[in-house]
Amino acid sequence: MPILSLHLPALCAGTRSKPMKYRFRWLTGICLLATALLASCSNRTELDDSVAQLSFSTLDGQQIAVADIDSPLFVNFWSTTCAICLAEMPELASLYDDYTPHGVKVIAVAMPYDPPNDVLELAQAQQFPFPVALDLKGDAVAAFGPVQGTPISFLMDSDGRLVKRYVGAIEFDALRDELDKLLELG
Repeated sequence: MPILSLHLPALCAGTRSKPMKYRFRWLTGICLLATALLASCSNRTELDDSVAQLSFSTLDGQQIAVADIDSPLFVNFWSTTCAICLAEMPELASLYDDYTPHGVKVIAVAMPYDPPNDVLELAQAQQFPFPVALDLKGDAVAAFGPVQGTPISFLMDSDGRLVKRYVGAIEFDALRDELDKLLELG
């Protein structure tokens, strides 16, 4: 740690009013935040076999096995308490309506911490046209993961390969362009 010790006097200059242990709390906090952000923004380009093994349980009791899907698949992880997630649901519904006739599958997966009754009430009130799945045990979060926050979405091709990972709000125009390329609609 010689590099850190060389820079400590420069970092501490002019901060004599606070005890030493408080001077570096902000630095520790920034380091922890940077580490968390880098971990959540991994540039993982492949999904492992656990994704192909997944079977989603939808609110209407349907089982959707990823292995049985032979078309592009868009999986959106969302939460009932996520304002961004809720704001993009109408656009996700529009995407579903536009691309389902071309074979694209869309699944919205509620986070394990969401109470199932809240998910059901919201999905019914908003009349989501796409399947909404519960991930009660966190199997989907683990397979696609780490999924640590919402929204996060994954676009897979018809062979189950990851095409694009969307962290945060979805840029729907770019997503539509990706789907058009996958479906050769352009």
